[in-house]
Amino acid sequence: MALRFFGNGPGGSGEDSQPPGAGCAAMIAEVRGYWQALRRDGALPLRAEIDPRGIAGALSGAFLVERIAPGVGRLRIAGSSFTELLGMDARGMPLSAVFDPVARNRLAVALDQCFLRPAILDAPLAAETGLGRPALTGRMILLPLASDGTRAETALGCLALSGTVGRQPRRLITGALSPESVDPGAPDLRAPALRMLEAAGPQFAVRPTRSGTSYLQLVDLDETSAPHRV
Repeated sequence: MALRFFGNGPGGSGEDSQPPGAGCAAMIAEVRGYWQALRRDGALPLRAEIDPRGIAGALSGAFLVERIAPGVGRLRIAGSSFTELLGMDARGMPLSAVFDPVARNRLAVALDQCFLRPAILDAPLAAETGLGRPALTGRMILLPLASDGTRAETALGCLALSGTVGRQPRRLITGALSPESVDPGAPDLRAPALRMLEAAGPQFAVRPTRSGTSYLQLVDLDETSAPHRV
């Protein structure tokens, strides 16, 4: 089965159209177990090895994200959980689109750890509540894939939600993110500036400019001071 059938767009049917809800842990475990089973002698799986039939029970939340700049990941394939959160097809959008501004800062740092260290990200999630926004919680996992030298770094992920999205688009929030190194004994492949981010904590973020280049930005998460470029 071709990888492009990973998830349906708006109006899709089958497994991918089932509403998110119970079974967050089962979905995460299925995707992580599948990824782990593809590893041979500790090597990361290749993107070409990913077959949606291997994660049939988690297709609504399954996605592939591609690193296009420091701290920026673009959704190449996205299941219906993203469509429900955003109210539109998420393919081609940045992964950060489903997160609130503070969570985006943390996600930017975690993404570079996932892609370049490499590391596994398994994060608890929630969403702001209010009128038309009932309780919504979940988990997201990111699992790095091996680079074939011709494409950007890629990761297999799953966004598992529990609750009702409601009538309005939602943005997710998360606390501090602590990716787990795939191989604790392996060297850290990130640039020194990116390693500095982890040591400094989540107040650092990587921001792209309109020209496509990126810079590091010191962000006050309490919004009590102005950002500073590094």
